[in-house]
Amino acid sequence: MILALTKENEKLITEICKDSGYDEIQMLTGVNKLKDFAVRELKNLNNFNYIIIDINSTKESEDEIIKAVVAIKSMYNIRIIIMALGYKEGNSLLAKLFNEGIYNFVVGKDNETQKEELMNCLVGDGNQYKDAVRFRAEVINTKRKDRVIIKKEYKKIKQFETIGIVGTESHIGTTTQALLICSFLNSLKLNACYINANPNTDISYFEELGAIKNKNTDMLSYKNIDMWRKENTVDAMNLAYDFYIYDYGVFDESKIDNFISKGVKIVVSGTKIWEFAGLKNVFSHLEKLKDLKFLFNFTEQEKQKEWLKNMSKFSKGTYFTEYTPNPFAINVNEQIYHRIFKEYIAEKSSKIEIVDMPKNRIFGLFKRS
Repeated sequence: MILALTKENEKLITEICKDSGYDEIQMLTGVNKLKDFAVRELKNLNNFNYIIIDINSTKESEDEIIKAVVAIKSMYNIRIIIMALGYKEGNSLLAKLFNEGIYNFVVGKDNETQKEELMNCLVGDGNQYKDAVRFRAEVINTKRKDRVIIKKEYKKIKQFETIGIVGTESHIGTTTQALLICSFLNSLKLNACYINANPNTDISYFEELGAIKNKNTDMLSYKNIDMWRKENTVDAMNLAYDFYIYDYGVFDESKIDNFISKGVKIVVSGTKIWEFAGLKNVFSHLEKLKDLKFLFNFTEQEKQKEWLKNMSKFSKGTYFTEYTPNPFAINVNEQIYHRIFKEYIAEKSSKIEIVDMPKNRIFGLFKRS
């Protein structure tokens, strides 16, 4: 769902978003100050995947705009798109936003350019560093370096939830995604465990890497992840985890019933031409399901839009993952995982502070708790 803040470009944004295949758009035309909006609407922004900020609609200084954008970016896994029609490369505000990790800009003067730029911001993972580097400029800060402090806590919505993960073929990254998701959920201080439900693999391998084995339950613990064999699932259930992540390995007919019984169903695949057969096999057995999530590895950004169209009814549940050879890496695919699990976890409390650090220590503050 898209939230757009604008005054004069409501029609233009609506037209471009709908032409790009995005129909759920909420338009706010009365926002004069982004700072006040950020403070007032912090909780409500959880409902949106994208926010379009038309900076020509605000009456604030560059520093105030920067603070508001940083607050929103720090607080939410929401894609921020800056609409700055007519702005040119080298503009100090755009350069400052770029330095804060904002890469999605719409600056075109004509409708066709604006449409193309906004579509690029919306599709797949949006623009990346290399796509926006032209807006980079040296920004000299003679006053201060702002310090952003974010504290967030999450809670589960259900008593517990099960997650099933299958791959369209071997070595496609099924186990890697299962472990990354487990690490992600644990990083939110929710308790998740990994269950090896693939008869062709064995978690004993992790003992060679230094995993600690619990003699009473046969559980392995490695990199803060509890690992179980499928035959020990009852023991895992007795420990009352918040999330149970089942790694089924390569999809086949024998795993269908177990897989579709899980609350969250994730298919890991690739987009290379030789990987189509495995994906087609999954579709032939599961196409009637409505709640499948797809994680595609190694997909070039320019091909992501085409793939979203090909995924048809599953397009909203289709994501393109970061290249992560290390299954225990942290801070990867976070936006993707937040979107996948937004119906299963909720923010319990949050607090954000943006503190200016000049010599006299006068500071501005956004705060909510």
